[in-house]
Amino acid sequence: MKQKVGILGGTFDPVHTSHLELAEAARREYGLTKILFIPAAVPPHKRQTEITSFEHRLRMLEIACEASAFFECSPIEGELPRPSYTVDTIKALQSGKGKESTFYFIIGVDAFLDILTWKSYREIVQLVSLIVSKREGIDEKELANLADCLRYKNTNKSVWVGSKGNKDICFLKKTPADLSSTGIRKNVSTNQVTLGTIPEKVIEYIKTHNLYATQPPGTGITPLC
Repeated sequence: MKQKVGILGGTFDPVHTSHLELAEAARREYGLTKILFIPAAVPPHKRQTEITSFEHRLRMLEIACEASAFFECSPIEGELPRPSYTVDTIKALQSGKGKESTFYFIIGVDAFLDILTWKSYREIVQLVSLIVSKREGIDEKELANLADCLRYKNTNKSVWVGSKGNKDICFLKKTPADLSSTGIRKNVSTNQVTLGTIPEKVIEYIKTHNLYATQPPGTGITPLC
């Protein structure tokens, strides 16, 4: 029997608890065998933005994944040509473990609404099923328009049925907390991190390597209750 593997990609700068909650919600709701976290080496949409080194982001993810037997971290995009395009990563995964695994691509609704700007987006929806996490206040009309553009039947709010070789697009029932990596980096730079937003061991790693900080090394990070 094939494994059902969820793919959760992103910059993860840094990984935070919403990423982990999203992964766990997808795993539980769709019976996934495991979740594969994949940090982007050079995200196409952030090529002009300074981001933390791939090695640090990868290590923070590895630390975060230690908390669950169902979570795994892959360095695959560090080995592929740059920038990191989703379609290329999916193909690389399928060529390696495609015969024993069925892949599901997990994505937040805001990124999903931008999918028409992605490289080979029509090929992506033929390669993998998508699991989309909504958020409060999302414009359902905008989603309906996207369904038409992608040639999907918007039959209900939980599943879009694929046609002409397209895989289904599924929507999560549970909505993880809406956390911002940008906001978290800002809090870290001022030595103030809200408890529960970043795994404790990841905070220790950030502190040890003085990531995001504007304060001198060794100043420390003050958790906020």
